[in-house]
Amino acid sequence: MILFDGCSFTYGDELENPEKDAFPHLVARMGLSDGAKPRNYKSIGECGKSNDGILRTTLEFCEKNPVSIAVIQFTKFSRREVMRDWSIDKYLNIHPQSEDEVSKDYYKNVHTLNDDVANYHKNKFLLENYFNKKNIRYFFLNLQKMKMIRGYTPSSWFYMANKEPVINMKQILGGMAKRKENYVTGHPNKRGHELIAKCVYENIF
Repeated sequence: MILFDGCSFTYGDELENPEKDAFPHLVARMGLSDGAKPRNYKSIGECGKSNDGILRTTLEFCEKNPVSIAVIQFTKFSRREVMRDWSIDKYLNIHPQSEDEVSKDYYKNVHTLNDDVANYHKNKFLLENYFNKKNIRYFFLNLQKMKMIRGYTPSSWFYMANKEPVINMKQILGGMAKRKENYVTGHPNKRGHELIAKCVYENIF
């Protein structure tokens, strides 16, 4: 089975038919003869999901299901996941623009750039080691442009994580200003998802 996890880019936000045209579903059908069934796969990407949430849901899924390949799309580093006391919606993904009180309090009193970047490298390190232990092949994509993250102090997680480059979505799609043909507004259109699918397919098969 191929597992896909990520945020709205993996889910296919702004597509008319995300369950058909988002890149995980395209990859599942690529290279197959006409009429063949798609590969066995599962996409658990969700709009607004944080890298903490992506780590958690990926590990939970892999612990319960046989996975041979994992395609992980990391999101913006400032998004985080917090655990609340009640059982319904126990996990809350937050970001700097959230209007709820938990988010406002976190980004006012706790949030720092150093912690954002360290948290990303921690999540990446944990997934790399988990996948290697379970003999799961993996491919990483990233939404956050590292050139836009300046002035942070590298953490221990930075030095422990694999230094192999992670492909950034903008490397595939180009920026919205110059490559409008690949976007709806803030998310890839059908053409954009086809470009992402081609990149993923070439790297996992």
